[in-house]
Parts: sequence; structure tokens; C-alpha cells
Amino acid sequence: MTLRCHQSKGTKCPRYIHQGFFRPTDEMVKPLLPDLRRCAACIASAAPQRFDLRDDLFQVASLTLIEKGPAFNPIHQSGASFGTFIRPRICGALTDGKKRELTHSHREHPIFEGTWDSSEDTETEGNQDIGWLWEVPDAHAEFETALVRDISFATALPKLLKILTPREREIFACLRENQQNCEIAEALTISEARVSQLVKQVT
Repeated sequence: MTLRCHQSKGTKCPRYIHQGFFRPTDEMVKPLLPDLRRCAACIASAAPQRFDLRDDLFQVASLTLIEKGPAFNPIHQSGASFGTFIRPRICGALTDGKKRELTHSHREHPIFEGTWDSSEDTETEGNQDIGWLWEVPDAHAEFETALVRDISFATALPKLLKILTPREREIFACLRENQQNCEIAEALTISEARVSQLVKQVT
């Protein structure tokens, strides 16, 4: 799936560079914040333009990274990079979020005629903790409810991962990708019987 930014014709999407398993920690999330903000601005600028949704969409992108990122399996047989794995998920979540907001919006919004420079935000983001990501924007009821649900999951996920062994975390990541036991066994080079045993332990 080849994605292209709406902001600049022919410009490739952010790379979301990350190596190994992803964990929703400050250390792993902070380097990806500029990419998240760029994607949020991209969707906000796509027709119909709604630059007033940039911050809300940035929240959606951040929560998607935190929720979906841990499902990335760096040793999957496909050899896909983290960027290849996460970009379509973030883009899809942003597109859906914008559609929901447009559907439930009953007021006129001014069209922003200029361009948005994310460099100013990038300078301050580097010194922030990701705790502010849990702040839910004051949006419409359904949009807000979806974000609260995502936040609850993202808050509980790190606690869950801490009690799992490294192998169990690998199994958990595969399950979140809806992989079958045979696929997991092949990816992790273990028997299906062992996979079944581990699945019972993490579910």
C-alpha cells in the first residue's frame, strides 16, 4: 500500500523509524511525535479542508500509535518495517476521525487559507512527557467517547505487558494482528502446541 501526503503532491508519508518491539513509553513515543503531527496536518488539509481539527486529529494519531504500535512484530516473516506497519493504521484512524467529526458537525467552520508549519510544535514536543496525550479534546460526544475508550486501553496496556514474559509479549503482539496459531508458530519458530499453551496464558 503506497501512501502519499495530501499536503504536498508526490511527497512521501513520514517514515516512522523504529527498531524492535514498540512500547508506549516516553522514550519510544517522543521521536515519533513530529511524524504524528505531520500526518494529522495532512488529513486536516485534505478536502474538505478543516485545519481547526489539527489538534484533535493529532490526539487520534497519538492514541493510534500507542494502541496499535505494540502489535508490531519485528520478527514477522514478512520483514515489514515499523513504518510500513503503522502508517496505514494511523492514516485510516485519522480519516475515520475526520469523517466522524464532519458528520456530527452542525456549524460553519472558517477555511484556513495559509499553510501550517509544524516546526514550532516540534521544538516544544521534544521536552514534553506523553502524559498530555491522555487529555481528551472537547469534541462532540461520539468522537469524545471513542477517544476515552482508546485512552483507557492505552493506559491499561503497559500494565498488562509488564506481567508478561518476553515470549508471551510476542504471542500477544501476534494475536493483536489476528494471526492464526500456525502463523504464529512459523513466525516465532516454535511448535503449534507451544503456541496454544502460550495463547491460553495470555488470554
